[in-house]
Order: sequence, then structure tokens, then C-alpha cells
Amino acid sequence: MLITSTALGFYLLDHFSATTILIPHFWLVFTFMAAITLIIYFLSVLGIKKGGEYQSFILLGGIVIRLLASMAFVLIYLLKVKVNGILFIGNFFSIYFLFTVFEIYCLLRNLRHQIKK
Repeated sequence: MLITSTALGFYLLDHFSATTILIPHFWLVFTFMAAITLIIYFLSVLGIKKGGEYQSFILLGGIVIRLLASMAFVLIYLLKVKVNGILFIGNFFSIYFLFTVFEIYCLLRNLRHQIKK
């Protein structure tokens, strides 16, 4: 729900704005971040459900993998597409932090349910 409403917000912002607010191929960046976040989220949930002493390592590993995948994506994107640096930083980090908040919120909600058991 959060991802869908955010995508709709970015679309409306770009569609009704008089100036260019979104970078070229914005939806490619958005889709990549959504896919990598969902993959890492599901792997983290599996690690939490497995339990044991490695839960924190699994969560931190997921965050590090997501960060490295994002950095690799940014490198490839910037080598292929010429874009305004300030605009790219604003767009990319707004998406990155949005998906980070989504992941942390959902993982904490799952941890809260597991602690109650």
C-alpha cells in the first residue's frame, strides 16, 4: 500500500509539474529499488522466523546487500545516462530512504509479533 501510494504520488508530481522533477528512467530506478527491497525483506523475514542467534547478522547482512546493490545500480545508471547530479541525488535518495523506512517498519512489526509469542 505504501509503495503504491508513493508511486502514485511521484507520478502525479511529475505529471502536473511545470518543470522537470524526475530523472530520466525514474521508473526503472523505482522498480529496481522496489524489487531489491522486497527480495531483501522476504529473506530477512525467513531469517527472523528461523530464529537463533544469527537474526541480527541476517538483518544487517540484508541491509548491506541492499546498499551494495544500490551502489552498483547507481554506478551503472550514471555511466549510461547523462543526468543532472542534484536532481539525481534528490530522486534516488528519496526513493532509497522511502524503501528503507518501509523495510524497517515491516521488520519491526514482524519482530514485535514474534516477541509476543
